[in-house]
Amino acid sequence: MGRTGWQVSEISLGGAGLVGSDPERAQDNVCALVERAFDLGINYFDTAPIYGGTLSEELLGNALASVSRPFYLATKVGYDPEDFDYRSDSVLWSLERSLQRLRVPKLSLAQFHDNQASWERITEPGGTLEGLRAAQQRGLCEYIGVTGRAVPLLVNLVQKGAFDAVLVYHDYQPCRQVAAERLIPAAHAHAMGIVVGSVLAGGLFGHASQREALLARMGQGQREATSKVIELLRAEPGTLAQNAFRYVLADPRVSTVPSGARCVSELDDVARATDLGPLAPELIEALHELS
Repeated sequence: MGRTGWQVSEISLGGAGLVGSDPERAQDNVCALVERAFDLGINYFDTAPIYGGTLSEELLGNALASVSRPFYLATKVGYDPEDFDYRSDSVLWSLERSLQRLRVPKLSLAQFHDNQASWERITEPGGTLEGLRAAQQRGLCEYIGVTGRAVPLLVNLVQKGAFDAVLVYHDYQPCRQVAAERLIPAAHAHAMGIVVGSVLAGGLFGHASQREALLARMGQGQREATSKVIELLRAEPGTLAQNAFRYVLADPRVSTVPSGARCVSELDDVARATDLGPLAPELIEALHELS
């Protein structure tokens, strides 16, 4: 995990889908997911207050409360409340609330969503970065990071050298490599931990019903190119989901790839990607030509 020195699992567990569609059974489901994650060797967990309206943090905190094995836990500030202002005091307020929900005295990594914040707000006195540094000094977190999809802003923040980790999502997967052009090289050059989320592209490489719905919304050219990518991945050993993970895991600069698994069977499926190994360089080149 970059300059942190942590040895994290190639596949980790993300918290965006933990709440699921059945709130009454959500806690039992998350406990089963966490137990299975440890059985699979997963030791990195990422969540945020926005996931399930803070419920993801509560569910994950309860599931981890009785765990004696070591693990790394990351969360974020932003979107809670909806008009979160990204000022230093708000960052500290948010992290203290997250610690209570997660039932831990200290986070491994405190991050912020960049999608709502400007460069000025992040870097100004009394801004986001100052709040994260204050959290470190107060012992609320060990390291700090940035997450988001505003790739140009992420690149500038990475080059500032102030952050220990970056999480990018949707922009590095078999059909899209925007993050690989400048962001991943810059983060690697600064010895940062690199986390790549949403490699299933919102379900494109997941369940068939989601895939068909997403394909139906694309223009003809994009749909044809995407279908060819899917065809190439289907020709490989493993499921589409496994091969999407294998695509990203082929990049040695990537520290971990979170799974947004909503149940144990989904986690089991993508976890097998590590046994299959990375996709071949020739296939990756063919995928890049299509996207």
